[in-house]
Amino acid sequence: MNLLKIRKLRMPLVLCLSGLFATGCSRPEDKSGGSNASEKSGETEMVDTWEYHRDDMLDLSAFGRWPALGGAYLNSFSPAENLKATWEGAKPPFAWSVEIGSGYSVPVVGEDELYVFHRVGDEEFIDCRNLETGELRWQFGQPTAYECEVAYSNGPYSTPALDEERLYALGTESKLYCLRRSDGELVWIRYLQDEYEPEAGDFPVGSSPLVVGDKVFVNLGGTKGKSTVVAFDKLSGEPLWTALDDGRSYATPRYAKVAGVEHLLIFSDKYLSSLNPENGEVRWQVEFGVKKSPNRVNAVSPLVVGNKVIATAGPGRGAICLLLQPDGSQREVWQIPRNLDSQFNNIVSVNDLLFGFTSKWNRQAQFRCINLSDGEIRWEWPAELGRGSIAVADGKFYLLGEEGNFAVLDIDANEPQMLYRSTEPLLDGPTYSAPVIVGGQMILRNEKQLISIDLQP
Repeated sequence: MNLLKIRKLRMPLVLCLSGLFATGCSRPEDKSGGSNASEKSGETEMVDTWEYHRDDMLDLSAFGRWPALGGAYLNSFSPAENLKATWEGAKPPFAWSVEIGSGYSVPVVGEDELYVFHRVGDEEFIDCRNLETGELRWQFGQPTAYECEVAYSNGPYSTPALDEERLYALGTESKLYCLRRSDGELVWIRYLQDEYEPEAGDFPVGSSPLVVGDKVFVNLGGTKGKSTVVAFDKLSGEPLWTALDDGRSYATPRYAKVAGVEHLLIFSDKYLSSLNPENGEVRWQVEFGVKKSPNRVNAVSPLVVGNKVIATAGPGRGAICLLLQPDGSQREVWQIPRNLDSQFNNIVSVNDLLFGFTSKWNRQAQFRCINLSDGEIRWEWPAELGRGSIAVADGKFYLLGEEGNFAVLDIDANEPQMLYRSTEPLLDGPTYSAPVIVGGQMILRNEKQLISIDLQP
């Protein structure tokens, strides 16, 4: 395990606007905007370094700078340093902005190029654009007739994944595309709706592919045979194995290797499971997740922190932490409802802490810091961002709220340390796609625009 140490910035707390305390803060006398850490678990000695958990066994940086959902280490961390964290005015200026179509897919980045999956009319497109300018390099399109039956996007929801030469993307109608990164040419396509009949629901298929070694793993939710999870040969597209009959979810598969034992971690409709990635054999299953209904699905990808696996589901279900054992089994460390019950938002870990947004069970989602050791709350921040998403870089959290509002927090174990919050939305809501930070740029999207913000000081 290689831990990258980043210097912690000691900057003063910027007080929230008065509106912050009018929207569900349970302790208005606490000027930090959150609960006092000593009330929860005692004061913590200030530290000079923060450690981001980067597993050398799963280093995807050879594929790109942000090659998959969650970045090169699948933990929403960017190694960029010396980044800007405050701006004059209502919101940061855009370095560039281009029009795109609908969808919640997160952009991914190779070296000097970025890829965005979106829909315009009756076609879903994968664009390759110049990272520095936003200029279009190539575009791949396929027809789609999917229509969401509820008041959400017609997709796509899934985020592409890169390897050294190819891009893999799962469309709204379960078409699995493999494209050549250099020019967008189609290498192969699989029609997974016909092959595995994914479980129907209010939303389109939305789990993102995971590329590890010579395989592509998809948490599909198939109903034909045991096809919740399908593994494909990444070069040919041929199916290698299928496993589980646990129903649909939106959580992307994750990979871990502990004491030489490989785990493919799948958060399905009913269970958090470990499979052998070579053959799909089930190592263990732990029942966890939100109570099933047409408009509730498990949608947060598990987070691997060393030999721990954390999953969260909301509203209300909370979070679970499992310890992977040397023999391939697991032991539950804790399971607590509501302390962190993210619905679709990514979660991150720094040192022995876990950070994420709650659901809206109390009418106002909160950004929370909890202990990785026991799941207890250290502090909470009712920031009026709603159910936001996170990118971590340079000792800071860059937070995008679900209605386009933006904030930057200094990482702190004892209280929320706000450095900046926009007084105007950066983008029209909903903004359900997480931020991407590469080099000195932050890439954001909604269902109309793809933008870049210069983070260089």
